[in-house]
Parts: sequence; C-alpha cells; structure tokens
Amino acid sequence: MKILHIGKYYPPFHGGMEVYLRDLAEQQAKSHDVTVLVHNHQFSKLFSGKTEEVINSVKVIRNKTIKPILFAPIMLGMKGTVENIIEQHQIDVIHISWPNPSALFLLLSRKAKSIPWVIQWQSDMVTAKSSILLKLAYFFFKSLEKMLLKQSSKVIASTQEYFNYSSALKKFPEKCVFIPLGVKLNPQEFKQAHLNWTNTLWANASYKIYHIGRLTFYKNQKLLLEAAKLLPEAKFIITGSGQLEKELQKIIKENNLSNVELTGNLSNQRLNALLKTCDVFCLPSNDRAESYGMVLLEALAMNKRILVSDLPGSGMKWIASQT
Repeated sequence: MKILHIGKYYPPFHGGMEVYLRDLAEQQAKSHDVTVLVHNHQFSKLFSGKTEEVINSVKVIRNKTIKPILFAPIMLGMKGTVENIIEQHQIDVIHISWPNPSALFLLLSRKAKSIPWVIQWQSDMVTAKSSILLKLAYFFFKSLEKMLLKQSSKVIASTQEYFNYSSALKKFPEKCVFIPLGVKLNPQEFKQAHLNWTNTLWANASYKIYHIGRLTFYKNQKLLLEAAKLLPEAKFIITGSGQLEKELQKIIKENNLSNVELTGNLSNQRLNALLKTCDVFCLPSNDRAESYGMVLLEALAMNKRILVSDLPGSGMKWIASQT
C-alpha cells in the first residue's frame, strides 16, 4: 500500500503527536511505501523553505510554510504539492493528523478527494479555555472542518472518553473508531554523566516530582507551583519552554520556591534521565486541549507512577485507569 501522511510537524520537532507520527510512519514503512508531508518548522522570519529527505525508509517532505498564526502554521502550495505526490507515488490512502488547518486545502483537490481519507483526530480545534480569537476564527471555518469529516472514510479517536465530549465528532458517530495511541519502546541506556547531573538537580529531595510540557495555559504548571508551596521537602522539576516561562519564573522568585527548577528544553538523554530518576510524573492539565497525554506513556514505559487531572473528556483519565 502507498500511504500519504499529512501532519503538522515531524521530528526533530519535539512533541507527542510528532513522535507518534514518526513511529507510525516508520512501522508502516517496513511493509508499505510511506510519504509524510508536514510544515517546515525551521522558520526564517515569516517563512520556512521546502526540504525533502528519506529517514528510516520514510520520505519526509517539509513544505514551505507561513509562521504560525493562532498557533497554526499554514502550508504554502499545499494543493499542488499533494497532487504531485499522488501522481508520483500513486497514493492509495491519505492519513490526516488533525487539527491541522492546512489539511483543509485537500477539499480543493479532485485528485485528493478521489482517494480514501483517514483522519487521526488528535484533539478538537477549539476547547473551553481556547482564546477568544481562536474561537472566533473557528466559527468561520468549522463548516470546512465538517466537510473534511464528511469526506473521510474513517475517523480515529484515541478514546471513547474524548469522543463523548467532542461536538464535532458526535456528528459522525458511524465513522469513528477508537484506537489508543502508543509509543515505541526503546531500551534506554543512561550514561553515568547524565545520572550524576540528575542527582545534582534533585539535590537529595525526599520526593521527586517531574513534569514535561510546553509552558502554556492548558498544561497548568501553576498548580505545580502551588503544590511546591505546600511540599517544601519535595523537589519539582519542570522541563519545557513556552509563553508562560517568564510568568512562572516570577512566581518562583516571589515565593522563594527553591524546590522548583525550570530546565527549559533538554536533550532526549537528559530528559529521559530525569524521567528515570523521578518518583512520580505529574500532568496537571486543566483543558481538553490535553486530549491524551503521550508523555504519560513514556513515563509508564519507565515504570513510573503518574498523577493526572481528573478532567472530563480527556484521555489522561483513561490512561491512568489502565495502570
């Protein structure tokens, strides 16, 4: 089978859905012809250029892209690029990772519409805590989203729980199937230098609490800072970057939270070393923008206890219930 994946980004861009797309594409490439079309995340001012490469038997095309607007990048020349791929590779099925507004350009292509589509519904475009601007934008293009769903042959949701709270998906129950996401289990080897570094960071804390996530509204890292006030004997380490970084640093400074460390982004080796040496991994997200929580699977793969928010409509609850 010849498969075309259309996603948002692809590693080395780091994100749960990007890692999942890579793992899925590489697994499929063992017995199928797989092409991945994504946005190029390496921007020069307002735009990024086009690159093509083959990674572990997967042809990866990072197309020209306009820098993200309302958190969403827009691919330039999407329709023409897709039609060229379809013609060159004789594509049998298109697998769309959603949300991804660039995928809406498929609706303009007769060639694309002549091929079955499968949508991987990673999350709703808009959730309760989305910005007013994003909600306003969604008001205008939700009809296009509905057309995308109508055109698809199947829609994959990660959990029944998420489907139950998705107004978009509930309009197409006959198309929805539920397939939990997974991670590729790779044996981890830890260099002593990385373990020594984590020991310095944890500083003999009585309890080690770790969090990985973009520093943004729905990840709710402020709750971890509140917990740190109540548990001075515990050490909280938060890995990630984002628009709330300065605000979190200010809270830490004003409250003298010496038991909290913001590491910024880390190499996979250091990140995994912290995950290996923590006592519990915490994901306190407070909005359904946290549709699943792929990082929880990475923690469970290292036999770590996980602590998640009791958030209706998020797959976090389902993952925690399986442990």
